[in-house]
Order: sequence, then structure tokens, then C-alpha cells
Amino acid sequence: MNPDFLQTLTVDQYPFDPQYAKRLRSFFSDGLIRPFSDGEISELKHVTFAPLLFGNRSGSNLLTESLHRAGLGFPEHGEPLNVPSIENIAARHDLTTFTDYFLFLSRRWKQHNVVGFKLGIGQLFELTRLGLLDHFAEIKLLHSVRRDRLAQAVSHYIAKASGDWSTKSENRSALEIPYSAKDILQYLRRGARLRADFDLYQTIHGVPSLEVWYEDFVAKPQQHVEAIASFLGCRADVSKVNLQSASTQPQRGDLNHQFERRFRQEMQELH
Repeated sequence: MNPDFLQTLTVDQYPFDPQYAKRLRSFFSDGLIRPFSDGEISELKHVTFAPLLFGNRSGSNLLTESLHRAGLGFPEHGEPLNVPSIENIAARHDLTTFTDYFLFLSRRWKQHNVVGFKLGIGQLFELTRLGLLDHFAEIKLLHSVRRDRLAQAVSHYIAKASGDWSTKSENRSALEIPYSAKDILQYLRRGARLRADFDLYQTIHGVPSLEVWYEDFVAKPQQHVEAIASFLGCRADVSKVNLQSASTQPQRGDLNHQFERRFRQEMQELH
């Protein structure tokens, strides 16, 4: 796809994240994008780019840690294409264009000619719009999803309200978090939009994808890591995948169940 054409489209036609795009341009200024060299193009044409698309509380951190342990080309944790990470890493390594930053990440995490990072779908649209994905051998999407979307929305609301996004934090137990049907509905709607935009990207660009369902993954993690490796056409050492020792653990507790039950009951009474 010609990036010049994509850059003429509005966010209603091609849903990149406009705030993300603005912050990238602010940070890199005139050095946002430079042309790839012949050597860089030759390098990328052997690499599969496998972004992991996700919504908050979808189990994506647990998944990336497992993929990293199995020797696939993913960082163990974090979202290296978020702007704060870009600012820190670019300054540390004197990377003056977004092209150089993206190449740095690709080389840093490439394993078995596969590289991937956690990405928001709006960020994926922006990378495509900028032409940064044009020279990869293949684009294959991984999608971290949950079947229980209400549980995901409730978890997102509680994490946001408490400021407790980590299993290592002890803040949540000390806070009294009010129930809010409006906020839960907001996060349900946000999840629905993310899913719709993911489906739209696939429709537009025709790239293959693999959905990784959180509930299935935690039941049989090694089996799912093997399936992901097969999808990406590379090897995986699943003997190192162990959710019991993972730094990220499920946070769903009594409060989550209470809010889910109350929400279902209240919404059912409205019809």
C-alpha cells in the first residue's frame, strides 16, 4: 500500500491514533521518517513482523513473557512503541528518526527472523501509514483477546480507578473503589472499538492473524506457544514456559466478581 495515499486519509477512513501521530511528530520533528537504505531493505525482506495487538487486561503481558521465555522475538515485557519508551530509548541510543528507532527495535528483538512487540491497533495503523512495514517479508498479526469481555472491562475499570496495574502492588487492598456502571460501559465500548478496528485492518490489508484467547492460553500455555511458533514459522522452547513463575499473575478477585454480578443484574433489569 502506497503510504502517500494512506497519509491523505482521515482518521474516520483509516483509524490511526491521531494523538500518537502528533506526539511522534513533536518528538522527532523533521526527522520522523527517512528512506530505508538498500541494505536495510535487504535485511528486512527476510524478517516476519508479528505485532501483538491487545486491549487492556487481555492477558497480553503474560503472553509476551511466555513468548520471550520460549525464545521467540518478543520483549519480555513493556510496550516499546509507546511514546515514553520511545523518548527514553531514542535519547539513550542517539536515534534521531523514528525509522532508526523502529529498526533498532527490530534488530534488538529479532529471533529466528521473527520480531514483534505489543502494539495498540491505532499504532499499527500509524506504522503502516508511515511505510515502516513495507519491506518485511511478511506481516502476521497476533491478537490477545478474552472471551469474557465484561470481566475484562471490570478489570480495566478497577485497575484504572485504583492505579494498580501490577500483581506486585499492594495499593488495591487499601482503597475503596466505588462501583460505576457508566465506567464499565465505557471500557466495554472501548474494547468493542478495538476489536472492530482490528477486523478492519485485516479487511483492508489482508494479512493473516492468530487469535490467542486468554482463557485457553492460561489452561494450556505450552500448547498455545507451540501453536504461535508454528503460525510464525519458527521454533520455540516451550519447556521454559511456566505461568506459575511468571512475573505477571491474574488479578481477578472478589471485587471483580461483585461488580460483574451487579452489572449483569442491573443491565438485565433494563429490558
